[in-house]
Amino acid sequence: MKFFLICFLIVVSSCKNNNDKKNNNDLTHDEYELNLGEMIQPTPKYSVMAHDDYYVWGASMIDTEDGLYHLFYSRWPKESEFKGWLNKSEIAYATASSPLGPFKYKKTILNGFGKGYWNEEAAHNPHVKYFNNKYYLYFISHHIKDYGLGARRNLTYGQRIGVAMADNPAGPWEVMDEPLIDYQKGKAAHGYMVNPSVCKMPDGSYLMMFKSRPEGSEKSKDFTAIQCLATSSSPAGPFIIKEEPTLTEATAEDPFIWYQQGKFYAIADDQYGDYLKVDRGLVLFESHDGFGWEVSKNPLVSYPEVTWEDGVVTKLKHLERPQLWFNKNGEPSVLLCAVMPTSEELSFNVQIPLKNLN
Repeated sequence: MKFFLICFLIVVSSCKNNNDKKNNNDLTHDEYELNLGEMIQPTPKYSVMAHDDYYVWGASMIDTEDGLYHLFYSRWPKESEFKGWLNKSEIAYATASSPLGPFKYKKTILNGFGKGYWNEEAAHNPHVKYFNNKYYLYFISHHIKDYGLGARRNLTYGQRIGVAMADNPAGPWEVMDEPLIDYQKGKAAHGYMVNPSVCKMPDGSYLMMFKSRPEGSEKSKDFTAIQCLATSSSPAGPFIIKEEPTLTEATAEDPFIWYQQGKFYAIADDQYGDYLKVDRGLVLFESHDGFGWEVSKNPLVSYPEVTWEDGVVTKLKHLERPQLWFNKNGEPSVLLCAVMPTSEELSFNVQIPLKNLN
């Protein structure tokens, strides 16, 4: 009897140890809980994309089999001040031999096409993806139209989402003649439609989350923002907007969405700390189907700060426009963010390494 009890305890102990050693790849979809905040690593000082005479904002990155990393980002002249993003922004292109950089500016690939085009003025907030052997660069622009809302709001309400396509990240890029999404009767989006993120769903269709306004918002003083969802059978659209918006409880800016380990995830900027409940910062959301979203069990991705390799922590006015780059195993490995140090300094982009980088 004593021998049996000893053997039983050994087996139980062995099972417990094996369970303790279980890694993420062994977990079922329901067991796996992503914690991006714990994955953030100190950032090298060279992992910054900046220009002396431009504001820099909102980078998105992709790599190619030749070992080159391709960065797309917004920039606009220093003399136009930060508010110049709305009508002076262009999308620039840079390359590096490492996902952390340093990146070298190569050329400007997109700007406004001029009067008569939907993308009349500026090109902003790039989001690059690779689907079905083709590169897709989602971005926002606007046409100039009098909505009776005042000069700047007229430009804001004219903003729409477009896409450019190419066989090579260096181009040439072909911009579609019409915006991907415009007003659709009975659907959630009104006013402007901006800042898209697109991912491929398990069934082969495409899901987009983007920022918009509720009906009647043009008359509102607080200019309330909502997030909307749209689906398409093609990354080039047409995208059909869902009837109901999402993340309407509070302001969540610029979500980046992806699918991993049987779940959909989104990182967004919780500008007022309404989701984190502690302080403002980047917050993680999750969804089982891509349509019903909730705050993740590990919500904090980062407060508005950067920890550098030398141990110095820089507190920031803003850490926004989160985008991820994934390694060959499909794991999030670099977090790209737009940085505003203070109101007096030029903004720049930072490439923050995650534990899956190597």
